[in-house]
Parts: sequence; structure tokens; C-alpha cells
Amino acid sequence: MNIYDYPTLYDVLFSDSWKREIDFLKTALRCYCNISGRGRIFEPACGTGRLLWRLAQLGHHSVGLDLNPNAVAFCNKRLKRHGLPESALLGDMTHFSLNDLQQKKTFDLVFNFVSSFLHLTSEPAALSHLHAVAEILKPNGIYLLGLHLLPQGNAVCSQEQWSVRHGSLALQSRLRRLTLNRQQRIETVEFRITATTPKQHYKIIDTFPLRTYSLQQFRTLLKKVNQFDILETFDFNFQVPVPLNSQTEDVVFVLKKHLV
Repeated sequence: MNIYDYPTLYDVLFSDSWKREIDFLKTALRCYCNISGRGRIFEPACGTGRLLWRLAQLGHHSVGLDLNPNAVAFCNKRLKRHGLPESALLGDMTHFSLNDLQQKKTFDLVFNFVSSFLHLTSEPAALSHLHAVAEILKPNGIYLLGLHLLPQGNAVCSQEQWSVRHGSLALQSRLRRLTLNRQQRIETVEFRITATTPKQHYKIIDTFPLRTYSLQQFRTLLKKVNQFDILETFDFNFQVPVPLNSQTEDVVFVLKKHLV
């Protein structure tokens, strides 16, 4: 099963964090882009667009891209329901341009908070993505990239669990590492969701590979792209600056595009 084929469940599962994410995006626009009003925002691997429609409601020009047609359809349906432009597009996060995104102007800010970048399991794919982001960003534009890094030694976190309730729907989820190959830089992850309603009880189990990065490996990747500087770093709650060292795990990088 592919978890992204169940957009309603996915959307509910990550619903608790939307307010702090939106607040951080507004702060980032103000602090890093000098924009206190409306901004031009792009989200690669946007999934259900749980943040895109809220950004659009606030007046921002928000565009998303995702490889899963079910997620894109879900996102556009919600945008339409709220009287907003259907701005989610079907496409690959490794290859996109302003023309692909049906845009004429570059973006102020790009964001990807939930480690979707790690789905790019080869270095050429990761480099292609970062080059594409740089191309659609204005000079001095910002890429907010959330990553779960692999620390040196034994990985501290190999499993996460959380529960969410929305009306009569209760979800329990577990994300765990099944295998880790540090030499090939691939981990296999299992994402298990148990959904319960008054009339149903079912499970969705998805297994997929992710590319691993230590802090040094990610820095090396950025040097190869040679278009971004690490401006600041935060934890996944966007509140505490994260020191970068060999034990760093969850981090949101504030990447600033070089001036051309």
C-alpha cells in the first residue's frame, strides 16, 4: 500500500502541527525575505496541500507539486471548495521549472518540512532537485528544508509513534526503521497507520526506501550545488536554534540562495 493514496488519513495525521508551521512560514517571509504582506511560496512534494490552502487563504500566492495524483486531486478539490485557485500540479520534484509550474515570476520562499527530500534515493536526484529549487527562487530567496539526519554512531531515533483524533476518526501511527545500510546510504522505513471509526477498523502499511545523510554528507551535497548557504537552523518545532554537530538529527535548514 502507498500511504499517499489515502490523502484524507494523511492530512488528518499531520493536522496538529499546521499552526506552528504557518506561523514559522510567516516569520520566515518577514525575517529572511523582508516581506510582511503577501509572498510567492512554492512547496515541492506538497502532498495533500495541508499548508498550501491555508497560505492561499492568507493571501499568499502558493503553488504545490506532487507525484501522487490522489494527493494532488485532494489538494485542488479543497482549494476549489474554499474558492481558491487550484494551484497543485502533478509532477516530479527532481525536474521542474517556472514553465512547468505555470509561473512567470520566481518565488520568494520554498519549503519542505517533512523530510520528503529523503525520498530522492540517489545523489543525482538530490542534486537535480536542489538545482531546480534554485532556478525558481529569486536571488536571496529562501528554501526551508526539514531533514532527519543520521548521527554518527548508533542512531538515536529509529521509531516514532503518535495518535490523532478528528471527529469520530482515530488514527494511531508508527514510523520505524526496518533496515539501515550506511555504506549504500539507504534505510528502509515502515509507516503503519491504524484507523478506527465507529463502523470500521483497518490498517495501512507502507514500506519505502529513504536516502540517509549525516550532517557532513548534506554539507558536501550543498557544496556540489553551490547555490545555497546555511543561514540558520531550527528544530522541528521551529522554536529552538539547532547546533550543527555529528549528533544532529532533526533539523530545519534555512537555506539562502546566493546572489547572482
